[in-house]
Amino acid sequence: MPEFASHPQGTPSWTDLSTTDDQAALAFYGALFGWVDDPQEMGPGMYYHMQKLNGLEAAAIYQQGEEEKGQGVPPHWNTYFTVDDVDQSAAKAKQSGATLFLEPMDVFDAGRMAYVQDPQGAMFALWQPKEHIGSRVKGETGAIMWNELLTSDTEDATKFYSGLLGLNSSKMPGPMDYTMLNVAETGVAGVMAITSEMGPVPPNWTVYFGVDNVDAAIKKAESLGGSIVVPAMDIPEIGRFAGLQDPQGAMFSVFQPAG
Repeated sequence: MPEFASHPQGTPSWTDLSTTDDQAALAFYGALFGWVDDPQEMGPGMYYHMQKLNGLEAAAIYQQGEEEKGQGVPPHWNTYFTVDDVDQSAAKAKQSGATLFLEPMDVFDAGRMAYVQDPQGAMFALWQPKEHIGSRVKGETGAIMWNELLTSDTEDATKFYSGLLGLNSSKMPGPMDYTMLNVAETGVAGVMAITSEMGPVPPNWTVYFGVDNVDAAIKKAESLGGSIVVPAMDIPEIGRFAGLQDPQGAMFSVFQPAG
């Protein structure tokens, strides 16, 4: 399992779960993905639960704060993008029509971050690393495989993220209208339109975690109290995936690469 030591500018580099029951979420994801909890105390009775895979940071889980609960924000996974300068990127995001929900701030000696809502309404974070680079394992079973934006305007969203993060874009071959966001020649994220078949879905970033077998992962998730949102399906020559919901209501996807 290769260990990441850094992430290029514009790369989705970290994910964490804001949940209403951190202990239940720890049990669910630990059983599903084999994560080992390494809790970091953030304050009296407050913990940031670093989740490790073979000793490497893969994701994190934390108990939702009272302010977030009071606003009725449901449990959700956050997507973080690495940037060279959070303050410059946050200012650029505002100039491009985004809203800053959290102004740039230092997170102890881990790094500096800002929390942003894009012009279509999807939330994401900007991350300038110091001691914490983000995920030290990616693209593996139990780790982040992919990040994807569901949006109401793919063209505007693609322009926004390309301009903000210095990415280029390309269309994925095939019948589905799917835009790839790339760092140089490497695809790092996807953009697709919210369709009427999806129902009333707000624009959002979703995270895909790797599994050895999607169908087995679905059964495991259901046995742990999770539910299926998008039934398992194949993407020719790419892999198999399914959309799931954890017992507290957070959405995420599982992905099994082809071959």
